[in-house]
Parts: sequence; structure tokens; C-alpha cells
Amino acid sequence: MAADRPLRREDSQAATRTALLDAAEELILESSMPGLSLRAVCTRAGFTQGAFYSNFASREELLLAVMERNLEERVRTFGEMTLDYHAMTFNQTIAQIGEWLATVSDRREWAQMAIELRLEAVRNPAFARAVTAAERRIDLLFAERIDDLVAHFGLTPLFRSTEIVEALLVLWRGLALRDEGTGSTLPAAEIFITCMRAMLGQPQ
Repeated sequence: MAADRPLRREDSQAATRTALLDAAEELILESSMPGLSLRAVCTRAGFTQGAFYSNFASREELLLAVMERNLEERVRTFGEMTLDYHAMTFNQTIAQIGEWLATVSDRREWAQMAIELRLEAVRNPAFARAVTAAERRIDLLFAERIDDLVAHFGLTPLFRSTEIVEALLVLWRGLALRDEGTGSTLPAAEIFITCMRAMLGQPQ
């Protein structure tokens, strides 16, 4: 049976890599970045350090892979949010984004991960350069989506698309980490959408 066939080497290595990334993310969220050790990652994932070095050259390379996976997930979900905008009005598109943002609390871990990685970059100049390069690549993908919305709806944005992306991501991180039990009366999605509308402008 096909289920009994052994994994190909490439598939096995990919599975090991994914398990190591998952373990690293779990440990970062549990105990923060400074306490992350390769031994702890390997123990959590159930692999030897030899298996680790078959997939990553260093702790920094592992962290960069964690960050890129985190960023790519944001791009994917943003793409899903705006997938059908050609068949919708501007207000419907914004409302759809708002509906997704209403679940922002479920993405609290994404924001926490982004902040932890940013703090590591402050402590590690070499890692900071790699983080900056990776974030620029992802920001450009976000900016392309913003440019599509601007062109399709004839918007008059107040800022360049890359600046809008930067501002929205910073805002999103803060809103995702906000404790909804602090007595705030403004929903996170409403705050985000209001700021997004202001930056994008209105259709002509």
C-alpha cells in the first residue's frame, strides 16, 4: 500500500525541517527568544542536533526561517482577504477585511512572534540585516496588493503603498497584543479599518 512506503529523502528532510520550525515557534512563544537553545528545539522536535544541522547552518538561520514563514503567512492571509475585490465595491472589500480582522485575537501569536524576532534583531546586528532584507521582500508583496486596490478603485492614498504597509503592520501588531479586558470600547477591527480608510482615501 502507498501508505506503507517509506518517505523519500527530500520529503523526510522537509518534514524534519517543519518539525524543527514548529518546535522553535512553540519555544519562542513559551519562554521568549533569549532562552531559545538549539538543544531545546531538538528535544521538543524529537531530533538530534545532527538532524538540526542537516537543515540549518546556525541558530540565526533557524530564526530567519521562522520569521520568513511567519511573514509569508501574513501575505497569504491578506491575499485571501482581498481575493474577490474585483467583484466587490470598495466598501464591501473593506468590510471583508474588517471581518477577517475581527478574529485578530486568534492571531495574537503571530504578533508576539514578530515582536520577539524584532527584539532579537536589536540584540544581534547580523540577524538584524537578514531580518530587514526579508521584511522588505514581504512588504513589497503587501504593497503590490495595496497598489492593486488603489488602481482598481481609483483611490487617492495619502502615502506610498510601502509606507501604508509599514504603518498597518505596526498597528496590527499592537492591536493583536492588546488585552481586550482592559476596558477598551473600540474593537480592534474598527480601529484598523478607520486607519486604513484614512490612508487609502476614497474612490473617485
